[in-house]
Amino acid sequence: MSELSAESGQAGGKNKLQGDLEIMPVSDLLAWMGTRGQSGTLLLVNDSVQKKLALHEGLLAGLSSNRKEESYEHILTGAGFIGREQLAEARRQSWERRMPLVRYLVETQLLDQASLRKLQTFRLLRALADVLRWQGGFFTFEGAAPETTRGHLLRLPIGEALDRARHLNQEAIEQQHKIHESLFQAISQRIMSGDFNMPPMPKTLGQIQEVINSPDGSAHDVLKIVMADQVLTSKILKVVNSSFYSLANPVTSVQHAIVMVGFNVLLGIVTTTSLAQGSNQNREEVVQLMRHSFKCAYVAKKLAANLGADEEIAFVCGLLHDIGKIILYDLLSEYEIIDSARKNLIANYHIQAGVLLAAKWNLPEVVIDAIESHHEPDRLTERDQVTAIVYLSDRLVNDGHLPKLDQSILGAGMNNIDFQGIAEELQQVETFVDTIF
Repeated sequence: MSELSAESGQAGGKNKLQGDLEIMPVSDLLAWMGTRGQSGTLLLVNDSVQKKLALHEGLLAGLSSNRKEESYEHILTGAGFIGREQLAEARRQSWERRMPLVRYLVETQLLDQASLRKLQTFRLLRALADVLRWQGGFFTFEGAAPETTRGHLLRLPIGEALDRARHLNQEAIEQQHKIHESLFQAISQRIMSGDFNMPPMPKTLGQIQEVINSPDGSAHDVLKIVMADQVLTSKILKVVNSSFYSLANPVTSVQHAIVMVGFNVLLGIVTTTSLAQGSNQNREEVVQLMRHSFKCAYVAKKLAANLGADEEIAFVCGLLHDIGKIILYDLLSEYEIIDSARKNLIANYHIQAGVLLAAKWNLPEVVIDAIESHHEPDRLTERDQVTAIVYLSDRLVNDGHLPKLDQSILGAGMNNIDFQGIAEELQQVETFVDTIF
């Protein structure tokens, strides 16, 4: 056993072993002790948790633990061995008699021998199941007559104990999955029915839309709205002076910047920044999503330029195609669910949430179409050119290469696009996004 260090001591003839549980897992360690018929005390430590297992000729014979969940009192009531009021009275009586609680319960026949054996076995298996889940820690083993096991009826074979402890862990996992499956279904129903709060339309977005849709609105009116929001002004200037536009000279005029990006891109920037600012509790995820969205917007703009599509619209659709994820980040923060279930909910329902939000905020129909269908290339036709561009952009950013797509949707212009060059430029886009969020 090269993983263990051994020390020999003269006092009492004890042999002491110690080691790292990351190198020598508990299951291997106990199996080794069982096959050699070891007797002694095994101390297991992981952070602040300490447990001692008493071994007698290769059999598990007792347990002490500083975990509250593994105390006799906790298990006595939690596992139904005795009622809470009865236990409280027994605790008082045993303290007055200066007698250990379990011994008092047995002597007063509140706990018979069969129930005591069952209690001790359950407690040990529960403690062992916990140890099997540890990812680290250390142990020491002192081989000699174990610490007192008086009152313990246990003599449990190690192999059997390990199997039963693993079974307990498996049952716990299955029960957890059932709970999460039920919660998953409840959340799914809630999303499908639209039973969740969506953020109100940002004031700035509403004002800009009102001006753009008004026959009396003017570019000057839009400029006044934008300049009243210093954060938005800063982001627009950063976008214009980024790799998106590759300008020879930087733009410092907000008016010039709005002319450069166009009203549609302006609406897209207002929408994304408003959502990002309103989701403080999931900041890291939102930043990652914004990086992805701006990359998709960049690729979509490049593809649109080569395919004769509207670059502004393609940019906006690439920017907003995943906005439903931000809504779900906030919604799911209300629940305690395992990471895999959370990821599945976001993957399955971000489109539903995105469409609901886009409709509530009166975003253009072409944006709603892109949100709704950017994962369904088989449904796209020649009329869905922008959505097809967003689909390709999303796959290129995620996978680093393009999937096959019916050429008739986008035309022969696809053959002249330098996809390798676009992929190499994406790093510049990510660097730029770091300066925005």
